[in-house]
Amino acid sequence: MLQAIASHWSTLILALSLAMAAVGIVHAIMTKEDVRAATGWVGVMLLSPFLGAIIYAIAGINRIRRATISALRPVAGEAAEARHDRHVAMEALIDAHYGQHFIGLKTLGDRVARRPLTPGNTIAVLATGDEAYAAMCRAIDDAQKSVLLETYIFDNDAVGQMFVQSLSGAAKRGVTVRVLIDAVGVRYSVPSILKQLKEADITADLFNGNIVMGLR
Repeated sequence: MLQAIASHWSTLILALSLAMAAVGIVHAIMTKEDVRAATGWVGVMLLSPFLGAIIYAIAGINRIRRATISALRPVAGEAAEARHDRHVAMEALIDAHYGQHFIGLKTLGDRVARRPLTPGNTIAVLATGDEAYAAMCRAIDDAQKSVLLETYIFDNDAVGQMFVQSLSGAAKRGVTVRVLIDAVGVRYSVPSILKQLKEADITADLFNGNIVMGLR
């Protein structure tokens, strides 16, 4: 058998690479929501079946999405019963307030969004940035345990100073404050707001500051 493998090793490697590419191509077509991404990965695996399949296995599979799907799989025991009870109660609530035809809409939304509809939620529509910033600062001012702020742009302007004041006040009250700013967005203002945040004893850091060997 070893002699047969040794004499046909090139054919076996070719068959293995084609099989790996076929599996990767099917996976990309079935899971990629962006047509351009699927087409690109298919092209990579067609041009280089063996190496392309390995690259796709490392960089092309969305493991966060896979973990989410795994987390949404049916559970057993008491947790499954509790989830079923909430589902039945939610359908009864929808039927009582909006009618039977809305239950089908809920089922569709649950399957598309992959998150079940739950009661007790409200949405406040804020029409302008001024309204949104004021509401955010009020939430920071009312925080009792922690404040986690993540933003792309954090300008060193009047609005930025308003946030620094609220974040600083929260930190002085003993609230755990963490701020994450994009490394590009923080440079929309010169000087940047980062120094003022750190001077106010606010724990702040940059996202994606150093990409490769110090290059930004």
